Amino acid sequence: MGLFGKRVESQPLVQRTPPRDIEALEELVVNLETVTDEASSWRIYASTYLEFYGLEYVAIWIVEGGTARLEFECGRLAGALGGGGVPSMVQQAMRGNAVYLNESAVGDPRFGAAVRVGIKSATAIPIAKAGRVSAVLEYMANTDLVPDASLISKWGAIARVAEQARMAALAAYYTRQIADDRLAVTNVVTALGHTTDSSVALKSALDAVRTAFGWAYGSYWQIDDDENVLRFRVESGEAGEEFKKVTLAATFAEGVGLSGRAWRARDLVFVRDIGQLTDCVRAPAAQRGGVRSGVCFPISGGDHIIGTMDFFTNEFIDLSESRMDALRNVQQLVSQRLDVVRGAETAARNARGLLDTVSRLRTATADASRVADEAVGRASDMTGDVASLNDASAAIGDVIQIISSIADQTNLLALNATIEAARAGEIGKGFAVVAGEVKELARETADATKRVSEQIAALQSSAESVASGIRTTSETIAQLDGVQARISEVLEEQASMAHALEH
Repeated sequence: MGLFGKRVESQPLVQRTPPRDIEALEELVVNLETVTDEASSWRIYASTYLEFYGLEYVAIWIVEGGTARLEFECGRLAGALGGGGVPSMVQQAMRGNAVYLNESAVGDPRFGAAVRVGIKSATAIPIAKAGRVSAVLEYMANTDLVPDASLISKWGAIARVAEQARMAALAAYYTRQIADDRLAVTNVVTALGHTTDSSVALKSALDAVRTAFGWAYGSYWQIDDDENVLRFRVESGEAGEEFKKVTLAATFAEGVGLSGRAWRARDLVFVRDIGQLTDCVRAPAAQRGGVRSGVCFPISGGDHIIGTMDFFTNEFIDLSESRMDALRNVQQLVSQRLDVVRGAETAARNARGLLDTVSRLRTATADASRVADEAVGRASDMTGDVASLNDASAAIGDVIQIISSIADQTNLLALNATIEAARAGEIGKGFAVVAGEVKELARETADATKRVSEQIAALQSSAESVASGIRTTSETIAQLDGVQARISEVLEEQASMAHALEH
């Protein structure tokens, strides 16, 4: 029997001809064009084998570290043969030789259970890679087969060709995926390149990543520093009303749920079945709404995590290493772009604050210049007043000199009157009294005139000092005007720089 070939009539498998095996290989190659990962390649391998031959059961066993694990099974007996570990025929095939059993075989409980439901024969064929058995193909049929040496040799040859086709399909898929991932990263970079607002940048990042990688729904979660939890911030796409409602109301502590895991790990986290996360409040809604796989990566700001981005699919997927690398690149690019945008926003706020400060300083400088001008005007007026005071003091001095001269003359006349009264004897006594009083008034007038002269001299000296101080103050205010002019020039330069920063 060949490895592939569709049974359209109930004739012995040994009568299959080589051309049918070629048709089977061709069908496998065509089917493998839809491969998406290692697991899907084995599913396609087994399903093609089952359908083309019309078999009852096909299983793929992966050999790792000297033991085998069941990777995939299909057919009417899938899931019905129970556990029991690795079948003995698979263990024998792991040594490199094909193994055949018919209904007369004993000692294999698993095959015995298959025989009881109508199975006539079972075969295990080793699949080698790089000279070592990497997998075992197990199949069961309701037709007996008695293989000979040539048939067993053919099984091995066709198995090797089929494995080469599977590996070639995987290589082609990974090559396409790498190209698609690079294109996706480029699309994300392009989408983020023109954003200058952090809120717009977050939404653009979610839309770009979700669209580029073909996912159904995405959301951004930001760390609330006060409560130390992740809170929903922005969404993109659709995942059903229930899932969205739970998402909007949820919060995640570090290590809890998909987003909390990415926060704690500080790295990308992938879950093939989001419904299996027992600590995620969105898991039940995901199962009911058809949300399947989820991936989440942290967003950093500087050297600390500020949030996470998660994305979900409507079908189960597996992430290849290249896809995970691409997502980590996207994580870094999104984090860096958001850092730049937030930095630009901070700079713009600082620039606006600087402009406001410059405006207030400019107003204060203008007010200071106005006050200085008024002070100069007042100083000039005061200088004139002091000069007038000096002139008035000089005039008063002249009057005082006249009064002093009159007092001297009065005193002289009083003296003469006293002499004349003394000559007049008794008749002149009254006149002598009056002359004495006049003399006393003349003396007091002379004393008062002297004190006034001294005060006028002191006033003139003070007025001169005041005038000198006013002149000095005027000169200082003039210098202050120059300083304020230079301050205004500096403020204009700061305003220009602030405008440049803002834009």
